Amino acid sequence: MHGWRGGCVKDSWRDEIDTILGREDHRALLPLARKETARVLRYLSGRLYSDSEVEKWRAVRALGVVVADDLIVSRQQATELLRRFLWALNDESGMVPYGIPEAIGEVLAVRPELQGDFLPMLCSLVIDEAMLQAGGIERGILWALGRVGPPVARCSPEAVGAVRVASMTHPDPETREIASRSLRMMGGTGSLIREEER
Repeated sequence: MHGWRGGCVKDSWRDEIDTILGREDHRALLPLARKETARVLRYLSGRLYSDSEVEKWRAVRALGVVVADDLIVSRQQATELLRRFLWALNDESGMVPYGIPEAIGEVLAVRPELQGDFLPMLCSLVIDEAMLQAGGIERGILWALGRVGPPVARCSPEAVGAVRVASMTHPDPETREIASRSLRMMGGTGSLIREEER
């Protein structure tokens, strides 16, 4: 519903979801997503591109909550979402994919039935030199692999090896830390950490 106030269009739906996301009120988000699934998914996907780390992570977590409910997001819808995310990582897409690798990992973690089709593609990213040239994208890929966890080791020993190398030799301390955490969550070293650190 739109109305004029002070010469500006006020979008009450946008205000509502902005407030919900700001509070991370996922109980309030789900009814909204049931009513307007496509609109909510578009909104959350857009927030993944924020240069604000806080906003990006709020969107990743909210996306996981919504997509986890297969009565809200069908398998077909979740599949299309992942396809769009992977396309966004393509150099030709023209978009800077902040938050996209993390979103892929989150969706695959909450919808394991999609891992057979999409996990090999996520695993391949960690050995793609073009992807690893951007620090934020590289850290996102490493985080995503850890979020998915042990299925990564079953899918791609090469990906686990690449994460292990990053955990030991990457020149950036933050990237080494994320890689080490992801390696533990995949079961690559020692005991598995079951509660992801975000």
